Amino acid sequence: MTTIADLLKSKGHTVVSILPSETVDFAARTLTDKRIGAVCVRDRRGKLVGILSERDIVRAIAERGEDALSIKVEELMTSQVRTCRPGDSIKDLMQMMTTRRHRHVPVCNDLDELVGIVSIGDVVKARLEEQAHEVAVLRDLTLVKG
Repeated sequence: MTTIADLLKSKGHTVVSILPSETVDFAARTLTDKRIGAVCVRDRRGKLVGILSERDIVRAIAERGEDALSIKVEELMTSQVRTCRPGDSIKDLMQMMTTRRHRHVPVCNDLDELVGIVSIGDVVKARLEEQAHEVAVLRDLTLVKG
């Protein structure tokens, strides 16, 4: 069973984050510059206080127009952040992400420190690799018995 920790070993632990006092315009530029779909929002002590996604920004622009870019991230971010742990399985995380329609989930250790972030694409890729390995093992077993 592949865990989130296994996924982070290959993906890396880099987390792009911004302060809640930044503007949505700054957040959008950060997402574009880093080529990512969501940014973690941390306070000055580094504590995770929210997450802001492309979808949040698009929704705000649709509702408020161009003015949405000047508001503070803290007004738009999701503050009730669903996180996962390094020991969680990718299969369970994939189910949670699908059920709750989350595209990005921060990874926190037992001390609630942010240690990574995974996207639905990361999880799907890892799950496909896991299934390909299972198929190869079954194929090898079939050849040994045959």
